[in-house]
Amino acid sequence: MEERKSISRQLVRLLFVTALASMFSLVGWAQTSAPRSHMLTEPTVNEALKHDVSLPLRDLPVIPRVATDVEREIDLRKPKLERLQLQKGSAAPLPEVGFPVALTPISATINLNFDGIGQWYNTPIDCGPIDNGVAPPDTNLAVGDTQVVQWVNECFAVFDKATGKLLAGPLPGTHFWQDFGRGCQTNNDGDPIIQWDKLAHRWVAFQNTFVYPYETCVAISQTPDALGSYYRYAYLQSAGFPDYPHVGIMPDAYYQSQNIFTSSGFFGGFSGAGPCAYDRVKMLAGLPAKQICFLDTSFGTLFDDSMLPADLDSADHPPATGQPEVFLGSIDNSLQGGKAVYEYLFHADFQYPSKSWFSGVDGLLPIKVPTFNLAICTDPTGGGGLTTHCVPQPPVIQSDGLNHSDFLDTLGDRLMYRLAYFNDGTHQYWTVSHSVNDTSATAVRWYQFTAPQGTNLLSLAQSGQTPNDKQYRWMGSVAMDKAGNIALGYSKSSLLHFPSIFYAGQTAGDPPNTTETEAVIKYGHGSQLDTSSRWGDYSSMALDAADGCTLWYTTEYYHKTGSFTWNTRIASLKFPNCH
Repeated sequence: MEERKSISRQLVRLLFVTALASMFSLVGWAQTSAPRSHMLTEPTVNEALKHDVSLPLRDLPVIPRVATDVEREIDLRKPKLERLQLQKGSAAPLPEVGFPVALTPISATINLNFDGIGQWYNTPIDCGPIDNGVAPPDTNLAVGDTQVVQWVNECFAVFDKATGKLLAGPLPGTHFWQDFGRGCQTNNDGDPIIQWDKLAHRWVAFQNTFVYPYETCVAISQTPDALGSYYRYAYLQSAGFPDYPHVGIMPDAYYQSQNIFTSSGFFGGFSGAGPCAYDRVKMLAGLPAKQICFLDTSFGTLFDDSMLPADLDSADHPPATGQPEVFLGSIDNSLQGGKAVYEYLFHADFQYPSKSWFSGVDGLLPIKVPTFNLAICTDPTGGGGLTTHCVPQPPVIQSDGLNHSDFLDTLGDRLMYRLAYFNDGTHQYWTVSHSVNDTSATAVRWYQFTAPQGTNLLSLAQSGQTPNDKQYRWMGSVAMDKAGNIALGYSKSSLLHFPSIFYAGQTAGDPPNTTETEAVIKYGHGSQLDTSSRWGDYSSMALDAADGCTLWYTTEYYHKTGSFTWNTRIASLKFPNCH
């Protein structure tokens, strides 16, 4: 009976998407009528509040943050968690799903492996004088022709790609918008994303401001040099506080996702998901460029949240012209556990913005995956939270003289950055990961979704999971190279082992759904204290477009036990069968 129900659900989904596709012409996917309940068709369209051209970054003086003794945690809001807490005790969790165990050691080997930006203990790559103590670092990077740029809360640095040598930095995030004015210049608020436009060979920097009026700040380099001049833009985020933004690059647009919060929202002020698109072609030329945004308030904000836009890794094979952008998100919506990842489609029309649309709201496009239970960490002190699936660390003697340690947050309520898109010329692939519970701890679950050329009806090709061995693994990021190998980076911790950096994955040709035995990138040598359990918020696995084989991973660790004294690591990986 369950199998018949599953087939029926897939048939309904297939019929809907087929009908949706038939409403668009083969050239341009022109908009036609569609049920308003599942398709948003009235976008907010904004011109840039301001745009200009910067001086070369290397010629700008470094302006440090005003000295202060206050350490601060970058705010993070959890719409799904608050929603689930209202359902406490309403359903039993699903049975854990077993994954095949691969005893073969991971075949990818490390090339470069060096420290990135740190705070206090990482001289000369010390972000402390700039941010005065910020957690978490929100570590991410991008890889260009000759440089690697790493950006954390609230500074970035530029490294030589061949040697790992520091070329510049750390520089405050606002360095991109120095002398620009507005909130982009004055508010270094974190949640940064640095990207490499693989089609144009340009750097793309995004950072939202979290002081009203909220803005999205975008900077696009004029050349492949990360330290050169940038076209700079500021856009209004009129829907509300734009939390946890992420970016995906496609030929037609720079796509952005965020969770929107207002004082009048339902759960902790949550008002809905806020997908946006920016006119990439105009921005690359430094011309006036539009921003097209939707506010997805589906089901009274009971469903759609925490989306990721697909990010192009295959410069030689982009999606078909006019193919709508894929967003994935909303991985679970009840205590009963997860059975699907939800798909959304964004058609951005910059010539006729009113014809833009965003579809799949209300969970209309589920992609069935092996069942899972969210690794949600709430209230590790035992004060009545939803669950206790938080990451332990080795205990240390703290100021009260007792031997104990803080727990760490998994951020298991959402997919983890990036949603990596790769097109091999025959099929399209989307890879992504998130944290789940296993029978003894937490694990990183990864997915590979696929679709034939010219379509975006995603289905699950395979999925895998890290070992179920009482070790806690979380904060993953995953990508695929041109040979079809998959690399997964993540953090790992337990009561006996300090948080450390590991990687695993799958070599092309391995049995489907298997994950090779992990290897270490960097062992941690301390626990994190007194940061409200915050860790990461995200890490980053990026593919080097120069060879289509080298994968670069970055995340945080601790050189020694402390508070607001994190370090980061940068490592390049390559599978032997990729040439």
